[in-house]
Amino acid sequence: MLRNVLFISQVGALFIASTLSLQSGTAIAEVTQLTEDFSMVMRPPAEGVQVDDNEAQDITNFFHHAERAIQSENIDALMALYSDEYTNQRDGDKQFAAELWKKVFARFDNISSRHSMKLIDYDRAAGRAVTQCSGLLFGMPEGESNPVLIDRWDDQRHILIKEGVWKLLGDSGEFTSRTTDTDDSLHPLF
Repeated sequence: MLRNVLFISQVGALFIASTLSLQSGTAIAEVTQLTEDFSMVMRPPAEGVQVDDNEAQDITNFFHHAERAIQSENIDALMALYSDEYTNQRDGDKQFAAELWKKVFARFDNISSRHSMKLIDYDRAAGRAVTQCSGLLFGMPEGESNPVLIDRWDDQRHILIKEGVWKLLGDSGEFTSRTTDTDDSLHPLF
């Protein structure tokens, strides 16, 4: 239920990020605290994935840009990160994703997130990267003073494509039920 109140302090956020990372048995490579409310753990790439440090940083920066756009509720900046060819597991396109983000921004203030990510596939020649991510999205419903859990996801895959810069092409992985209210998903990025 959407109204399940969950408060996460900065220390709690790092604990959750660490816990998500340790579930895979892999040590944490980098914890990035983007702001007081956003954090991302980028674990070492999966075994056999060859990516140079600059490209790995560009992929990480893609997600940092997304976090900043979400925090500022800047739909234009956020949608600029989506490929025009974007599709998701529910056959939604870029416009579908934009409408869902507009719903999130209209319903919630002080949106924040926590992510634990790992690069699991990288093809330089094809300009494609795939990350696996678990995370949480929080926000304060309008008129309320406590954050609630908007969404959570486990081991979802984000497919990125190089279109000059990295863009979100889509997602993949087994469909999981969401913790949101009657909407199937309020969080189309993950």
